Amino acid sequence: MKRPGGKIVLLVLAAAVLPGLGHVLLGRRARGGALFAVVLATALVGIFLEPRNLSTATYEYGRTYLFVAAIMQLLLVLDVYERASGRRA
Repeated sequence: MKRPGGKIVLLVLAAAVLPGLGHVLLGRRARGGALFAVVLATALVGIFLEPRNLSTATYEYGRTYLFVAAIMQLLLVLDVYERASGRRA
């Protein structure tokens, strides 16, 4: 179902602010909650691995986890846009 342009913008902004929120607002609560948990867990693991402390052996892993969480977040925003605009069911 295609939505008006203003609603699409709000859904995309909601998805950009909080992972999974756009999906929840689209009525896909379970998917939104699962996506929130996955992105949050990935980001927390990245933070736990101390990506800014170059003296630890795990700083590269921490940066990688944070980078992957950011990419997942971007893909979630694009997914919400496609679903809201009717390009994807």
